[in-house]
Amino acid sequence: MKRRYEIYTDGVQNRIAVPTGFSLLAFLLGPVWILLQRLWVEGIAVLTVEALLASVLYVNRVPWPFHVGLGLSFGLAVGFYARHLRELSAERRGFEYTCTVDARDGATALAMLLQVGGIPLPEWRARHLAGVPDFAPKNLRAVFAVAILTLKAAVHYRFVLVLLFLLIGAVFVLPGIIKHDGTATGFSQILLAYTLTAITGLLGFSSLWLACGTLARDIEDMSLFLVMVKPIPRWQIWLGKWLGIMVLNVAMVAISGTIVFGLLHARARQLQPAQLAKLRSEILVAREPVGAEIPNIDPEVEKEFEQRRRDPALSGMDPLFVKKQVRAQLEGRLQAVPAGQFRPLPYIFNLGPDARERFKDQSLFVRIRFFTPEYVGMDASFDHGWEIGGSKQRPAVRMVNNFGPDVPSEFAIPGDQIEPDGRLVLRYANLGALTVVLPLQDGIQVLCPEAPFAVNFARGLGVIVCWLGLLTAVGLFSASFLSFPVASFVSLAILVVGLSSSTLKQVVEQGGIIGVSSESGTIVEPSLFNRASVVVYGSAYWVLNQVSSFSPVDALATGRSITWLDLARAGFVVIGIAGGALGAAGMVILTRREIALPT
Repeated sequence: MKRRYEIYTDGVQNRIAVPTGFSLLAFLLGPVWILLQRLWVEGIAVLTVEALLASVLYVNRVPWPFHVGLGLSFGLAVGFYARHLRELSAERRGFEYTCTVDARDGATALAMLLQVGGIPLPEWRARHLAGVPDFAPKNLRAVFAVAILTLKAAVHYRFVLVLLFLLIGAVFVLPGIIKHDGTATGFSQILLAYTLTAITGLLGFSSLWLACGTLARDIEDMSLFLVMVKPIPRWQIWLGKWLGIMVLNVAMVAISGTIVFGLLHARARQLQPAQLAKLRSEILVAREPVGAEIPNIDPEVEKEFEQRRRDPALSGMDPLFVKKQVRAQLEGRLQAVPAGQFRPLPYIFNLGPDARERFKDQSLFVRIRFFTPEYVGMDASFDHGWEIGGSKQRPAVRMVNNFGPDVPSEFAIPGDQIEPDGRLVLRYANLGALTVVLPLQDGIQVLCPEAPFAVNFARGLGVIVCWLGLLTAVGLFSASFLSFPVASFVSLAILVVGLSSSTLKQVVEQGGIIGVSSESGTIVEPSLFNRASVVVYGSAYWVLNQVSSFSPVDALATGRSITWLDLARAGFVVIGIAGGALGAAGMVILTRREIALPT
């Protein structure tokens, strides 16, 4: 099997043959292999970075598979980059490139050059640029080439340096300007919520600007014409530009995220011991929220609905509207707990069949968020009574605490109250003077430890990368058929529409746009236009709701887990469905567009 070799010659006609492609030995030895190539600075740098990252994983008690993954990642990077390192080593030893030969081994390559008198044949002189990875499939090499050109253009215009300066400034300056209140919650809001939001905003707008500019500008200044005369399909040009911008985004997210992670642990020492313990137990963790089982009230709804249908005063009303009101009233009875009373049904949480063993001798946390029908002010608080677990073998744990309305509050409970089948039963009593309302969906949750914070933080950054992938697709889609200024405006308009999901939801709930009753809030008479509007607005609302549901910043700032399933769903929905649809449309438009028409 033949392999490509690059032949280098020094000043005294000594020649060496450098193989291209992936190196198994470099993959196995990693930084040691780099040192064996006499690249001392590069080898020590790689070894230092790998040791630092391994130390971070060890300090955060990350499971061993992630240590293995880190080693494999560095090994693969060195193995695929071996060609560049060999070239660098040869050049530092005084060798210069001579030619490229396809041969079975290095000795054969040198012998082939000697057979022609040491003067390379014309077809050997062309150097295969190392920009495109050797492992790239032949039919996709054009995509990688366009991606590399996009990265080079960003570097050439100092875009990367400016963006990196802004990101580092946001990470360091923002926590210095906005001071936290000394609590674990305030500390996490500044160093996690605000900084990650600033990073996402900067990278989001830069992705839109770069995506619109890199394609629209190439068309306007006709530089894209030089690429299209090559046998490169236009869809590969579009995909290559998206890939190049995403490589830049991943690098920027990794750099800024690493700085945030380091500052978070370094500045945490400023907190008081009690707040530092709270930070480590409630925020610098990955806790998966488990909601209470929602009882099935369909039989009660049907029974109550049948009774009301017999009322002559309701006979002329829309049956769907009446049933909707009945369901809302029955759900309200489960959510509202009058003063001095127990909730009629206990909260039951299914934590899994092995939950009792997993959380043995650990503390779980209960997150509660309630509302009051009356305005009581910001400083008001209510007493709450809890009865946790309880059986013939183990008495229930009772506790009383005090929390304010409208904001999430947490308290610890013992994990040994879980039943053998994995269920946890909580009974709630309102000990206050006013009725409290606990929503069925997220009024009360049990937070269970799921993974170390470092893993959760990395998954959160992965979700941010998915968002940036969608924004890049939006910019490239607009630039596929519009000039740079108009494409930028259209991209921002698409973002505004994405933030208008409440309007879309209202159209779907009321059943249309025309002929809406002011009393019932629904349309009076269905029409073809209303049905079409419900389909269009409903589809847009479903897509936007699916996309906007992946927000990692709040989860990281409150210690909630971002599972691998959440990350996979974000990649599938945000990039696969939303970004894929825009990408397919952009590729088709760019392919069919007459870009050489005079404007």
